[in-house]
Amino acid sequence: MDRTTWLDGLRGIAAAIVATDHYFMGGVLDNAFLSFWADPPEKNRRLIQLPPIRLLFAAHAMVPLFLVISGYAISINLLRIRNNSDEGDFVRRLSSAVSRRIFRIYLPVFVIAVISQILYFCNIYQWNFGDEVVWGRKPWTAPWLHITYVFRYMLDITNIINFQGNPGFNGQLWTMPMEFRGSCIVYITVLGLAFWRPQLRRIALGCLMSYWFYFGLWDVFGFLAGLYLAEMRLLGVNSAYEEFKLPYHSLNLSRWTSNMKSINFSAIWNYSCFIFGIYLLCLSDDGQLPPGYLFLETVESSRWENDWAVLSKCWKSAGSVLVVYAISQLPRLQRPLSSRPMQYLGKISFSLYLVHQSAYHLVRDPVRNLLWYIATREPYPGTENASQFTVPFAFTWLVGYVIMSVINLYAAHLYTKYIDERCVEMAKRLDKWLTRQ
Repeated sequence: MDRTTWLDGLRGIAAAIVATDHYFMGGVLDNAFLSFWADPPEKNRRLIQLPPIRLLFAAHAMVPLFLVISGYAISINLLRIRNNSDEGDFVRRLSSAVSRRIFRIYLPVFVIAVISQILYFCNIYQWNFGDEVVWGRKPWTAPWLHITYVFRYMLDITNIINFQGNPGFNGQLWTMPMEFRGSCIVYITVLGLAFWRPQLRRIALGCLMSYWFYFGLWDVFGFLAGLYLAEMRLLGVNSAYEEFKLPYHSLNLSRWTSNMKSINFSAIWNYSCFIFGIYLLCLSDDGQLPPGYLFLETVESSRWENDWAVLSKCWKSAGSVLVVYAISQLPRLQRPLSSRPMQYLGKISFSLYLVHQSAYHLVRDPVRNLLWYIATREPYPGTENASQFTVPFAFTWLVGYVIMSVINLYAAHLYTKYIDERCVEMAKRLDKWLTRQ
């Protein structure tokens, strides 16, 4: 199955989960991001905190999933070219991919950064930003400072060696340097291993993955794992554990051996990988391993140094690899991801990821306040006080979520049509101009 089918559908689901969770973060459903066993007990022990339901609130797990998907997606076509064309054509296509990648990632990011800055300068945002975000900039004052803000932001967000942690007005875009760095690592690895024997190539990739996982560089691990899965697919390795072949003995056990031979051990392995991968993606954000995940301590790397940010992302990266691997082996799981709704969601997934925070900054709070007034005829008293009134609180936030989802999808559709697709074409034209003889 072509990589633009189920992979894009999976990416679309991940983007939708991120957008959903950012809507509910900030005191609305904060306990949904914790484990069932979190303290205090009276605020937890809820069904939504248990796997697999907690996957709906696993925004922090979607970033590793994005990276594994990206590693797979940017690799698969290059590997096909490597296998089916001459060396000169392969190197040329690889060079073109590298040239286009930076523009493909950062042109749409630059546009949303400019739009966000204009909205803030014109005081259109309905959101309070701290000074750690705006750096002293104020609406309708000092236009040059707003211009320098955008360029400083772009300089910081393109630094793939020393991540700057500059949130800007779109905090979710902290992943862009990881996306570009991981892409460059994949391109270098593809080139370096291009002419190795297939078996040795797989061994080398496995060693590289293990090395970076051991040191806690989960983003590099995720990209290389995506490359490894693409290699497995093209090499015809359908499973790391092929279906067992039982020896036949001429004993009075013919019925038993016949039944055993009818068991599809490959499918059992693949579904087990999928289930365990989902379980790892559901790891909560408690700051420590909750009951049910404590067994992971026995195989933690000593290089993670009890850093929860590293530890949690490493295990979620491992879960992402297992999920992508299992889906790649199971057409039954690929089919729903290849449906038209999932494909449309996949098509606009990058735009959805880019624009949803701006949409929330513009209209989430006004929509919330209006819905609360409709339900109670009173001004919105703040999330903590409003949560004491279950029915109007649920009405306000759930109906608001539906409204904001429609706005997000429409904004992502427009951004894809008028910005993202044109950025893709511009990246291609720039690549042709750069390589013109």
